[in-house]
Amino acid sequence: MSGVYCKPCAIGWSTFNYYAYDSCLRMFHGCYRPISLHKFQSNMTIPDTPQILALLDQLEHCIADDLESQFLDFKPWQSPKEDLKLACEYASCFANAGGGVVVFGVADKVRGRAQAIQGAKGYDLDIFRRGIFDGTRPGIDAEVDEIPVPEGTGKLLVMRVWPGERKPYGTSAGLFKQRVGKNCMPLDPSVFQHAQISTAAVDWSGAPAIGLSLRDLDPLQIERARQILRSKAPSSGLIDLPDLEFCGGLKQCGVDR
Repeated sequence: MSGVYCKPCAIGWSTFNYYAYDSCLRMFHGCYRPISLHKFQSNMTIPDTPQILALLDQLEHCIADDLESQFLDFKPWQSPKEDLKLACEYASCFANAGGGVVVFGVADKVRGRAQAIQGAKGYDLDIFRRGIFDGTRPGIDAEVDEIPVPEGTGKLLVMRVWPGERKPYGTSAGLFKQRVGKNCMPLDPSVFQHAQISTAAVDWSGAPAIGLSLRDLDPLQIERARQILRSKAPSSGLIDLPDLEFCGGLKQCGVDR
């Protein structure tokens, strides 16, 4: 299977989603050159505004669902409240993977640009951004912008999310998902963290240790900590305390690593 570069008459070269291959390739005879799927996939990234605009023109021949990818999703507009909730789900989904974009205001099962682009309305950009941050754990600082269009309400709402650095992400309601292909799939956060550690994607030694007792600690390392404290602050009252109080005292002093 090959991917495609498509050159609509008034747009110029743009990456054309390989998911649309079967349904759309026939519509552009003489307007493409095949490339290998491997090369095409290596070029797939989070789409910018010009790329999104180029894809919107394909709606004359394709439905939006065909244009979706690992990094792009189209959603029809419902209401500010309903779509903010959906945005939080997709923000965590994309942040747990390679990032991505959701374009609100496009019906994903309708063919024809004028019919598919309904637009978005009734929202406030700042409230939407803050709502996404407050509605995700850890909070996700998503980019939320508008794209002007001649159809529908005259504007689309676009949420762009970059790959997260504090995975796994979920909604404030406890929903965890991860982008897999064109879908957001359920994610078990404990399984995800275990996979991250096993592949060295995250340094477990830099994270707080939960559920440990004094018996789990290496007494040699505790003694080493006493020696360090003795060299730095020989008059400290912590030095001669029992191990449990000593370790607790270090944490109270802000020494927790």
